[in-house]
Amino acid sequence: MISVGEPSGDLHAARLLAVLNQRNNAPDCFGMGGARMRQQGFNAIVGIEQMAVMGLVEIIRHFPMLYGVLQQMRTLLKVRKPDLLILVDYPGFNLLLAKTAKQLGIPVLYYISPKIWVWRESRIHKIAKRVDHMALIFPFEQPYYDRVGVPATYVGHPLVGEVSCEESVETARKQLGLDPNRRTVGLFPGSRRGEVTTLLPELLESARQLTQQDPEVQFLLSQAPELPNSLFESAETFNGQLYRIKGDAHRAIHACDAIVTASGTVTLEIALLNRPMVVVYRMAPLSYAILSRLIKTRWVSLVNIVAQREVVPELLQEQASATAILQQLQPLLEQSSQQTEMLQGLEQVRTALGEGDSSARLASLVEEMIV
Repeated sequence: MISVGEPSGDLHAARLLAVLNQRNNAPDCFGMGGARMRQQGFNAIVGIEQMAVMGLVEIIRHFPMLYGVLQQMRTLLKVRKPDLLILVDYPGFNLLLAKTAKQLGIPVLYYISPKIWVWRESRIHKIAKRVDHMALIFPFEQPYYDRVGVPATYVGHPLVGEVSCEESVETARKQLGLDPNRRTVGLFPGSRRGEVTTLLPELLESARQLTQQDPEVQFLLSQAPELPNSLFESAETFNGQLYRIKGDAHRAIHACDAIVTASGTVTLEIALLNRPMVVVYRMAPLSYAILSRLIKTRWVSLVNIVAQREVVPELLQEQASATAILQQLQPLLEQSSQQTEMLQGLEQVRTALGEGDSSARLASLVEEMIV
């Protein structure tokens, strides 16, 4: 049984399923997942479409729905009694499910550790009681679990080896319907409804301001496949060269000269494809006021957290304005010292993420725990 709660987890779990499906005695997998997992034959008894909720205030508002899904998943555990429960990220939900599995004597493998190195390190004691094995994607996580005696294996980051685009930039632009010779800026407002609603207006305004300065620049607006077109209707009135691309994210990243992006896993994909970026994020003011007092890291983007320094600029809350975005973006579109330093930093991040084949190592771990 697999429990995934958001699009990035759906992608990583789908890669695991693809490897398991190629091996002998592939297990029957069911539980909560999304479209990518279904494509690998996963029986998604519960879909993730309603689960992408961010921020404390938002979670409270959606609590009845989330609790109902948790009860449904607990019932599945009791009725189906799987040989193994695989939890992928989504700790607020999955650690509750792990508790039920432990009570039922079902082994638990947790893939993609809760970010105890960001906030609430005390959760590691809860993990120790409920999880049989941790599969880690960052090497710096290992000492946290070694200290409390939780079995843990560093399998590497799932994106390494998976994120690539071998064609030329010009070919990528042609394939996406863009002008191959124009300077291209990517606008990546996130994979959650709330992110797009909050960030897209400022991204479009920054694009409008840049168009006034340089009418020849073109913009690529990335739309996550699981999001409805209605969320992007405001882009249809943009007075400039803007192309909305649904899916095909790696080619879209490769086609850009620089990108303005929401914080999240996509920042690592952009780093692996060696594109300069500006990271922006906003959430409900009350959620931010609470979380900003709890987190232990200086940064919110995974690129900076992996590097343990500011490689890419972060514009948060009211700082994520069109004017500020443009100020940070412009030097990245030129042969500037900012661009050079950022590309050097992104190379260091790529090295720190490992050598690839993480899905294969994870699949071997799954097989060991099922036997």
